[in-house]
Amino acid sequence: MATRDQTRVRRPSLLALALVTGIGPFATDTYLAALPQVREALSTSSAGAQLTITGFVVGLAVGQLVAGPVSDGRGRRRVVVLSATAFTAASLVCAFAPSAPVLVALRVLQGLVAGAGVAVGRAVISDSHEGPAAAKAFGTLAAITLLAPVIAPAVGGLVLEVADWRAVFGLMTALGALMLGAALVGVPETLPPQDRQRGGLRALGARVADLARDRAFAHPVAVQCLATAGFFVYIGGSSIVLQGSLGLSSGTYSLVFATNAAAMAVTSLAFRLTVVRLGARTLRRAGLLTSSTGALSLLAVEIASRTGAPLGAVWPLLTVVVAGMGLTLPASTVLAQEAGRRSAGTASSLLGGSGFLVGAAVTPLTGLVGDESVLTMASLMVPGFLVATAVALAPDLRRRSPARR
Repeated sequence: MATRDQTRVRRPSLLALALVTGIGPFATDTYLAALPQVREALSTSSAGAQLTITGFVVGLAVGQLVAGPVSDGRGRRRVVVLSATAFTAASLVCAFAPSAPVLVALRVLQGLVAGAGVAVGRAVISDSHEGPAAAKAFGTLAAITLLAPVIAPAVGGLVLEVADWRAVFGLMTALGALMLGAALVGVPETLPPQDRQRGGLRALGARVADLARDRAFAHPVAVQCLATAGFFVYIGGSSIVLQGSLGLSSGTYSLVFATNAAAMAVTSLAFRLTVVRLGARTLRRAGLLTSSTGALSLLAVEIASRTGAPLGAVWPLLTVVVAGMGLTLPASTVLAQEAGRRSAGTASSLLGGSGFLVGAAVTPLTGLVGDESVLTMASLMVPGFLVATAVALAPDLRRRSPARR
């Protein structure tokens, strides 16, 4: 509710929330370098190995869609604690998966429970912060959370140097236990009983319809989904493309991925420092233009090179693509969550769930196309970023003056 008295709830630890909301990126990125091992060990195809990523992303999407509305009616803290507990158990079971289909199913379950924490973590910020304070809090959370993809590939690569892919899930189990402890200590209940939204499916449908009709909410969600389409082509395809087409080792690939993620963390920190002065919409435009420029440049370089561009050209352009997302994602979150404050959990679930459903749809595309080249990956990345940029710019062109928030 926009009029909620923020003094009635204790503000959560942003570090604890970062652990809760960062579990999704960490569980994805730690595992990416293991995809070639999974393909060989479980006797599956590249597309089959990528489905273990897709399954997790689908789970993340559905988990957010379910948990956000539940937390609007039942409160935030219990959902976060249950999410952390279930993630720990699911990660342990994944380590013993005997086949690719079983691993895909378990990854869906793991994603479901991780998604609950991601959605509710954003809602907790909306409960306890408002206006410029909320924008800064989302920026801080994004900067901390994005340390996960910086650290995760390097950690995953180190694990794979001394053990096989199953050990990665052992690491996730330990992280889940840490997340549970952080939730118990640092995430208070931020939605008082008198502010909770009761009712069954009909009431939920009414809340969803209300948000969907609100252009101030639907527009940033649509922009984020389109940008996510381009971004998840990179997430899902980079491991197989860079290790296969360019011959990178798992350790070198982890270094490339971590460097790109570090650039994203830096731009998200820049968002936090400048959002009050420049506005979320301005920073979102900057992020989308940056990613679009990087993706188009990568495509042009690949087309111009008859034998494929070297790593020295591919790496910096991918860094530009990923860096732009460090502005786009937190800006879209600020705009959508502020517009959807009246139903913060449901708004968070729609924002995150729809984005991850799009991500799940595009993650296996590079493997399904069959030509596992940088050119293919770049060709699949470009449309999402260009359309997202066009949609983000169009309202401002009609108004002739940028909306500031």
